[in-house]
Amino acid sequence: MKTCFSTLGCHDLPLNEILALAEDFSVDAIEVRGIAGELDNLKITDFFLEHVEKTKDLMKQANVLPLILGTSCKFHDFQKRASMVEKACQEVLIAQRMGFQAIRVFGNLIVGDEHQCILSVAQAIDEVCAFAHQHQVKVYLEVHGDFNTVERLTLLIEQIHHKEDFGLIWDIYHTHSVYKEKWMAFYQAMKPYIHHVHLKDCAHHDLVLPGYGELQIVPIVQTLLKDGYNGYFSLEWERKWHPELPELKEALKALQQLFYK
Repeated sequence: MKTCFSTLGCHDLPLNEILALAEDFSVDAIEVRGIAGELDNLKITDFFLEHVEKTKDLMKQANVLPLILGTSCKFHDFQKRASMVEKACQEVLIAQRMGFQAIRVFGNLIVGDEHQCILSVAQAIDEVCAFAHQHQVKVYLEVHGDFNTVERLTLLIEQIHHKEDFGLIWDIYHTHSVYKEKWMAFYQAMKPYIHHVHLKDCAHHDLVLPGYGELQIVPIVQTLLKDGYNGYFSLEWERKWHPELPELKEALKALQQLFYK
């Protein structure tokens, strides 16, 4: 089981402390969504050209893989689609120079005609995939917002021409709101496209420590591993958006206890 966490749970920490946390919990990789209080990847000083080698050396010394660069790029607004594609391409360039395998993007919302909205989002993502292909970076769409059902994602994926450069991040919390305990229906349909998994837990839609809620984290992980899934399982602890939550280290402890009782 390859493990990861998103820095969304510790976005205020500098990179050396984030890496120390990963080392303390034997976490293999990180998704970056904020460093030292800065969420905009274009403004994170560790990613500036003059700091690239130092940052890469820090990650190498900590034996932590820079896995996914989390972006806020979302493509549902047709009027902003071109600018979002441009921004996503800038994120691809950051990912390439820092050694990330993929960037994370969103479809986000369904606005206007559902069919046309999905087609427009798919076209935008495909444009980013074409650019990313030139730079050996993948583009992962997070299962999030209104893009969280088999029907909508199937239509979108059908329109992606650069499928070798595309994948899904299965956020089990975002599909839980639709499928509840019938998560297998989503998984079976989307299995070929799941390249990364976000682990969370909730009780009545409120986020709680892993293992303290209603999500079937252990059966989901066991099913994926049994089926040959070779990607990472990433704790996305949303403390940035929910500061009332315990610190990330408490969530990491709880997640470890689920699998190493």
